[in-house]
Amino acid sequence: MRYRNAIFDMDGVLIDNSEGIIGCARRTVLELGLPDLPDETYRLFIGPALMYSLKTYAGATEEQCEEGYKKYREYYFARGIDEYRVYDGVEEMLQTLTEAGVKCTVASGKPAESVRRILETSGLGKYFLRAEGSDRPKKYSDKTKQILAAVVDEPAVMIGDRVFDLLAAKIAGVDSIYALYGFCAPGDTDEIKPTFEAADPHEITDIVLCRGRYANIPKQTENIK
Repeated sequence: MRYRNAIFDMDGVLIDNSEGIIGCARRTVLELGLPDLPDETYRLFIGPALMYSLKTYAGATEEQCEEGYKKYREYYFARGIDEYRVYDGVEEMLQTLTEAGVKCTVASGKPAESVRRILETSGLGKYFLRAEGSDRPKKYSDKTKQILAAVVDEPAVMIGDRVFDLLAAKIAGVDSIYALYGFCAPGDTDEIKPTFEAADPHEITDIVLCRGRYANIPKQTENIK
């Protein structure tokens, strides 16, 4: 076993919720009177804090960001939160890890109530000892607090699909696995390199348990800038 604690991001790692988030984000942008964006730009909303995305990708003002957060929450909790699917292989991965004695936790930038609801409706909650989310609206996408709170044993590793996960893991002092099947964006790993990369949930299992082709592969921490 390479890691005793596997910390998972939610969006893009455990679930594909692009339909719900893109739909709610587009409606929010249009309600704010801002120009519509292409789908590939709305995909960038998945991962960062909403107010960061509204400002960075849609050009919203501070006042529009505050208003947009309220509108988005209304749309998201009415419908968007249930528009997701669990990635193929995720439940098998979680079951294998927990049976091997790995302690699984969640560290997400999503509101804590969203994290709890999705874990309940997806049936994945039984695999996690702890699930951390944000407790208030955030203008910035720093997940360090959630990762630190999700560490229940060492060595620990953070599994994420955006640069924000990698950066927070580095600040928190834990290794990282970059989930290539998620919502990875160009340039995410230009400045900060993950310890490992995984093409699918099965590879995450092998990395964490140090088996298969990962049994003798050393960590790539020397590449982290």
